[in-house]
Amino acid sequence: MDEFLSEQEQIEQIRGWWSKNRNYVYIAILFCAAVVFGNNTWKTNILNNQYEASTLFEELTEEVVQSDLEAGELIAATIYSDFGDSIYAKQTRLVMARLYMDQGRDGKAEDELRKLLADNKNNEFQLIARHRLAKILLYQEKPQEVLSLLESHTNNAFQAPYNELIGDAYLQLGNFSAAETAYQIALQDTSAIPLVDSALIQMKIYDLPQQTIDDVLPQVNKEGERIQ
Repeated sequence: MDEFLSEQEQIEQIRGWWSKNRNYVYIAILFCAAVVFGNNTWKTNILNNQYEASTLFEELTEEVVQSDLEAGELIAATIYSDFGDSIYAKQTRLVMARLYMDQGRDGKAEDELRKLLADNKNNEFQLIARHRLAKILLYQEKPQEVLSLLESHTNNAFQAPYNELIGDAYLQLGNFSAAETAYQIALQDTSAIPLVDSALIQMKIYDLPQQTIDDVLPQVNKEGERIQ
C-alpha cells in the first residue's frame, strides 16, 4: 500500500511539474524544430545556388568555345552579381580574361585579372591570375610592371613559371645577366608535374646575347678616367 501511495505521489509530482512547465517544453520543441528546418532550408538553398551557378558557368564555357563575347559577357555579369562570392565567380574571371585576349582586348583581360587579385583571399586562383596577368603585361611591353607583380611572390608552387616570366621581363629590359639568373632558377623546378618547359627555357638561355669584354670591364677615356 505504501508503495502504491509512493507511486501516486510521484505521478502527482510529475503532473504538477508538467502543468507548470509544459509551455516551456512546447517552446523548446518548436525552437528545435525551427532550427532543424532552418538548417535544412539553408543547406537546400546553398545546393540550389551552387547548381544554378554551375549551370551558368557551363553555359559560359560553351559561349567561350564559340568565341561569342557578347553572350559571354551577359552570363558573366549574372554570375558576378548573383554569385559573386562563389568559386564560379573566380573561375569566370579567368575564363573571361582568356576570352578577351582571344578577341585582342588585352585591356579588358587585364581588368578581369586585377579584380581577381584584389580578392583578399590568397588562393590558387590568385596564383593563376598573377601568372596570366604577367603574360599580358609582357605582351604590352611593360616589363617593369611584371617585376613589381612577381618578384615578391615567388615563394609558392608557381615559383618556376613566375621566374621564367621574370627572366622574360629582364630580357625586355636588356638586363641579360638577371634574365639568365631567373631562367636558371626556373629550371630548378622540382614539382611532381613540371610547370615549365625546361627545353624552352634552355633555348632562351642559349639565345641570350653574350657579354663582351667591354660589357664586363669598366670603360675609360683617353686619360684613363672611368666613364660613368
